Amino acid sequence: MNEQFAEEARPAQRLDALLSPRSIAVIGASPRPDTPGHDTLRQLARIGYAGKIIPVNPKYEEIAGLRCVPNLAALDEAPDHAVIAVNNDIVEAAVGEAAARGIKAATIFASCYLENDTSPKLVDRLRREAQRSGMSIVGANCMGFYNMAHRVAASWFPIEDLPSGPIAFVSHSGAVFAAFLGLDQRLGFSLAVSAGQELTTTVADYLDYALDLEETRVAALFLETIRDPKGFERALEKARARTVPVVAIKVGRTSQSARLAESHSGAIAGNDAAYQALFDRYGVIRVRDVDELAATATLLSSPKRYVSGGLAAITDSGGARGLLIDLAEDEKVQFADIGKATQKILSERLDYGLEPVNPLDAWGSGRDYVGVYRDCLNALMADPATGIGMFLFDIGLEDHLSCGFVDACIEVATASEKPVFVATNFGKLPRTGLANRLREAGIPLIDGVGPALRAVRHLMNMKPFAAASAYGERSGAMSEVAANWNEMLTRPSGGFVDEATGYRLLSDWGMNTLQYETVDSAQALSEALDGFILPVVLKTAVPGILHKSDVGGVRVGLPDRAAVEAAYSDMATRLGPQALLVEMAPKGVELIVGGLVDPQFGPIVMIGAGGVMVELFKDVTFVLAPASRDEIRTAISRLKASAILDGFRGSEAVDLEAVVDAIHSFAQLVADLSDSITGIEINPLLATSKGCIPLDVLVTLKR
Repeated sequence: MNEQFAEEARPAQRLDALLSPRSIAVIGASPRPDTPGHDTLRQLARIGYAGKIIPVNPKYEEIAGLRCVPNLAALDEAPDHAVIAVNNDIVEAAVGEAAARGIKAATIFASCYLENDTSPKLVDRLRREAQRSGMSIVGANCMGFYNMAHRVAASWFPIEDLPSGPIAFVSHSGAVFAAFLGLDQRLGFSLAVSAGQELTTTVADYLDYALDLEETRVAALFLETIRDPKGFERALEKARARTVPVVAIKVGRTSQSARLAESHSGAIAGNDAAYQALFDRYGVIRVRDVDELAATATLLSSPKRYVSGGLAAITDSGGARGLLIDLAEDEKVQFADIGKATQKILSERLDYGLEPVNPLDAWGSGRDYVGVYRDCLNALMADPATGIGMFLFDIGLEDHLSCGFVDACIEVATASEKPVFVATNFGKLPRTGLANRLREAGIPLIDGVGPALRAVRHLMNMKPFAAASAYGERSGAMSEVAANWNEMLTRPSGGFVDEATGYRLLSDWGMNTLQYETVDSAQALSEALDGFILPVVLKTAVPGILHKSDVGGVRVGLPDRAAVEAAYSDMATRLGPQALLVEMAPKGVELIVGGLVDPQFGPIVMIGAGGVMVELFKDVTFVLAPASRDEIRTAISRLKASAILDGFRGSEAVDLEAVVDAIHSFAQLVADLSDSITGIEINPLLATSKGCIPLDVLVTLKR
């Protein structure tokens, strides 16, 4: 085991009794079909569980050929795991009985919502009992789990023959869990968990455990929230270190979805920007829907890793090829530019009139179609420009065409060092037998051209697994400067700091600011002007005025003393005498950077197009703070405004490294002061060809 993760591996060891128990008691076991107590016993038998199974129900002496006990107290030895297959009214008593018997792990199917429940609620009472007794729980309000690597199940969901394989899947949604496990055996799982309400055990724990299973090659997550943010980050870092890609859906991007997620499982959806920043840091592939999740996880489960190169595709239809080309352009998927030698091989094998191009329609007369498709796909895969191969056809129910195509695909994929997959034009066609053959040969099968191409795009865009040192790291010891500022900012105030203080704050973290001076009278203004080169900017500095432009509190480009004095007289009369005299800024590109402290993931930084553009176009991206320079460069490249920074249509390019340095310092500031501030914003941050300057700064303090 990697020594770096010796500490983080402890949760996986703690979950052995939960996810790989040697003995299981089923409380509420029943001989009646279509009940959780009956179906859990059936699934244990189907999966081939080799441990001891103990039905618990006072009504029966034997169930499914197993001796049934009236209660846990009747057992000589406490089992590792108790499946609580009873209704809400008695689940608390069942958990209490299991805890009293010394059982350290349980699965709870019941929703644990009671009408007219007291305070604390049932879920809180169960959590408290589990913490008191040291019990780990899957659920509540879940469909249980399948540990295919160890042939263990604690689930009533009726899967007849769930294949083992390389995908670790954790879902907050029971319906999505059921859909994934029911995909006609084309997906093979190392571990599949319906996490439910996560009374004690979270997605972070399950992911950590799954990464210790040597069968796991990819992790797929359906998330409503993250209840253990630090543990989740450790698990993502562990996945990075073990080069296991993570694919995730995070619901709650919209306010209504976030509200419903909370009511569904007690999950606080959290700030979506923080999740996106977290996913970007650790290379999590974020997908939009379940089809894309299944397609991407399936493609990444291939035993052969994509290195580089374009997509080579072969199909049996000219129309399907045309649609593939259109959709690939929409998804920005590049086809391999095959060479003349490959084209010559194709020409020699294709029927007259078929073009030797990529993507390739190889269907002609149908004579020796297996040999034609085998040889053509072999040639495409051997081309140096090819990085991955797609065989696009609508696989059917053991018909001779489908069987022949599968034979050709398996032969080519077995010989090639590059990944090959099968995609269909239509989804949800019945094909269990052929799907099994492809899965056993390590060939992913994906429904639909759209999901398949999105999966390919994710695969091609996957970054190399970065070293941990590539991330910004928060130092354990706070600098003296940061300590002094934290002490000052926690003193009683109106919740904001004035702009001059904001400039000093930025300067202390190494950011260059314009010349400025505060004044509170006409005399002070006159004296201050002696040290400035005209023209200048005058801003109100009256406490409590946050958006100065909205109240006529900013005058730009004042050319002489008379203009400055007139502007000051007007502001002092209307708003108050406090003002800020600032050096006139050069021309440049306006950006915005903002820092906030997310309650789940801590300090994050927003980077975007500045000025009024931030509100008009919402061209922003986010990084966790502190951030490395590489992370910041990548974030800037995601902005639509990045083209302007490079010098758009003849305009002068900005000093990008100065921008990166400024944001790097700002991100460190946000991290260092996260205990004292709720937010800080520079708008605009002016980028020029000679440097980067913050113009306006607003700091909001914790109250």
